[in-house]
Amino acid sequence: MNVIEVQNASYEYKTYNDDGTTGTLVAVDDVSFEIKKGSFVALVGHNGSGKSTLAKMLNGLHKPKKGQVLVNGLSTAVQSNIFEIRKNVGMVFQNPDNQMVASIVEEDVAFGPENLAIPQPEIVQRVAWALEQVNMSQYAKRSPHKLSGGQKQRIAIAGALAIKPQVLVLDESTAMLDPQGRKEVLAVAKKLNADGMTVVLITHFMEEVLDADNVIVMKRGKIVAQGTPMEIFSQQSLVEDAFLRVPRTVELAQRLSQAGWSVDASCTDAKALGGQLCQLLQKN
Repeated sequence: MNVIEVQNASYEYKTYNDDGTTGTLVAVDDVSFEIKKGSFVALVGHNGSGKSTLAKMLNGLHKPKKGQVLVNGLSTAVQSNIFEIRKNVGMVFQNPDNQMVASIVEEDVAFGPENLAIPQPEIVQRVAWALEQVNMSQYAKRSPHKLSGGQKQRIAIAGALAIKPQVLVLDESTAMLDPQGRKEVLAVAKKLNADGMTVVLITHFMEEVLDADNVIVMKRGKIVAQGTPMEIFSQQSLVEDAFLRVPRTVELAQRLSQAGWSVDASCTDAKALGGQLCQLLQKN
C-alpha cells in the first residue's frame, strides 16, 4: 500500500535578475515515485539538486506547478486537504534551533497536538510517549536551548511524533550535527521505522542511507536512479556523476574484491568487513 505517490511533479521558483527582470528556476523537474507504508526511503542528492524542495512537496508546504503529489490519495494541491495531509506527514528540518517554540521541552513537544485541539489529558499522554520514543523522557522539564544539537533534533522529532503522523520526513535533519548527534538521530529514525513508521530521510551523507529500503538519487531537479542501497552503490560512476560518493566501507569492500581479496563486495558494515579481513590474514 502506497502512503505517498508523486506523479510527474514539478516545482519552480521565481528568480529576480539584477536588471529588474524576473525568471524561473525549475527545482524539481517531472519526478515520479511511490513510498510504501512502513518503508524507509532515502532521498539523496548534491546541494541544489532539489531534494529539500521535493521534501516540502510531500506535505503540501510546496504545491506542484505540474503533476501531483498524493498522500493517502489526497492531493496536496487541494487546500481543503492540507490539514489532513499535515497531520499524516510530520516534518523535521535542518536547524534544530529554528524548530524550538517553547522554553520547556515538554511544552515544545506539546505544541503540535495543542494546535490540533487535542484534549489536554491525551496531549500529556502523547508528549510522554513521544519523548520515550526518542529516549528523552528524562529531559522533559529542561530548557531545550541547553541541550546538545543531537538532543535538540530528537526533541524536534518528538514534536513531530506527538501529532501521530503516518510518515516522518527528516529534511537534512543531521546536516548541522556532529557525528555523535547524527548517530543519535539516525538511531531514532531506524527504531521508529522498525516499529512500523514510514520514514523519508533527505541527506547528502551517503553512509546514512545504508539501511534504507529504497534510495532515490536526484541531480539538477531530476531523479537519475532508484533502487536498494547496493543497487545504487554498485554503480560508482552513476553516484559520482550525481556529485556524490559511495560510502567508504562500500568503496573499500569493492576495491578489495576487485584486487582479488575474498571479501563480500556488497559489505556495508565496517566491523563485518574488518572481520572478513582478519580471517583472511589469519589464513595466510
